[in-house]
Amino acid sequence: MEQQKQKADFAPPPNRPQLLGTPLVHYGPLWDEGLEQAGERAEGPVAVLVCHGMGQQVRYETISSIAEAILEEAGTAGGTVLPVEVHLSKENGSFLARAEIHWIDKGKREHNVHVYEAYWAPLTEGRVTYWDTVKFLLLAAWNGLKFSLPFGPRSFERWIFGGRKTMRIGRATFFALLCVLSFLALQVGVIGFVLFELAQQYKLVLSQATPSLSIVDLLHPGSNLVHAWLRWLGPFFPGHEILLHSPAFVLEWWWAIVKLTAWFATIAEALFARYFLIEYVGDVAAYISPYKDSKFEAIRQQIQKIGLDVGKLIYGFGGPFSAVPHYEKVVVVGHSLGSVLAYDTLNALINQDNVSAPPDRRDVVRRTRALVTFGSPLDKTAFIFRMQVNSDQGWIREQLVASAQPLIVNYPLYRPISFDWVNIWSRMDIISGELNYYDDPSLPPNVAPCVQNKPDPEARTPLLAHVQYWNNQLLRQQLYRFLS
Repeated sequence: MEQQKQKADFAPPPNRPQLLGTPLVHYGPLWDEGLEQAGERAEGPVAVLVCHGMGQQVRYETISSIAEAILEEAGTAGGTVLPVEVHLSKENGSFLARAEIHWIDKGKREHNVHVYEAYWAPLTEGRVTYWDTVKFLLLAAWNGLKFSLPFGPRSFERWIFGGRKTMRIGRATFFALLCVLSFLALQVGVIGFVLFELAQQYKLVLSQATPSLSIVDLLHPGSNLVHAWLRWLGPFFPGHEILLHSPAFVLEWWWAIVKLTAWFATIAEALFARYFLIEYVGDVAAYISPYKDSKFEAIRQQIQKIGLDVGKLIYGFGGPFSAVPHYEKVVVVGHSLGSVLAYDTLNALINQDNVSAPPDRRDVVRRTRALVTFGSPLDKTAFIFRMQVNSDQGWIREQLVASAQPLIVNYPLYRPISFDWVNIWSRMDIISGELNYYDDPSLPPNVAPCVQNKPDPEARTPLLAHVQYWNNQLLRQQLYRFLS
């Protein structure tokens, strides 16, 4: 209660001139003189760029989740949380919104954080079919099986940090991929069986005459009318004749109930699995498939453009230096497939710096404090992509691909001691895992400058673990550590 009272008693300090709107909802340019002056006083805001994951379709939901996580940890750390502000600007012909969060820590220092998102969900909506997803999973699992052995570990080579490096394949990889293939085949069979049976039932229903309705039936609906309609729709209800005509609660009646319940449960499971494959795994297929010739190449480029466009605005590319944001600290965050986009976006921003003339560079590496990934499939994508290269000529391609990923080219230049890459994962999350294929295998793992893999002890529900990170303490602590 005391903390809630503190929230109500405080208002954000007037660190800049009043913009159009209200103190908590305002409008104006992305950067202004007040923010510039705050930066000169070492009180400037920190920027967070968050990339949402697959299946997350609601705009601003990701901004809200990240902002709430940061503020909750700030309150837990004994700080005074101030009211949240939101700001809307227009950049490059479109509107860009951010959440501005503030708190005062126990040392009486004020912290200001601006949270942005790269929102790409509409680009894949309705563009990926069920069979596109199934084909992607089958090919990915099959390519992985070809390079894994059923007994003992095996390795593959990847061009990283200056040359071909040997990466270990875990002992369980072959069996895990085999389980994926088996489960996928079973699921496709169940979905096919349910759709076929429903189609046959639908034909039977249409082949029957619909029950006739009289005025008496409409005025006095009773059991006869109900039975007539149940008999007509009977093909959709296996065992309905027993339920209508057999004595209740006898063995035959109970068996009919069990069969009917099992049938509806199978329908529900099949429809849910089909929806999950299209809405969630379909996003992965659309983004990852273009590494080979794919009809989704345009979608992938559009998704990457969204991430790069927001990132360029945050780092200040494309405008005169005096008018662009001067965030001295930026944290890039990505969940699930969004972690792949976050990784691609940060690499693209570093490359933008590398190829720009000196006056147009924005010192991306120095200003980037951390890359936080959680629920990330990045190791799986690295493994799948490498499996596509089957010849020595492929190493030229691998080196060219690495050139677009400076985060795997040189530690001192692109992953200095001021930068951390933290990856949060769970064994109960089939999509995520440790990230071991983005570091030199000769270095000790989980120690900077390598990726720091941190298992989340609270993400322990099978399957649901993939979305449990948002509400768990580990993510809140890591975000707060980099922002404060």
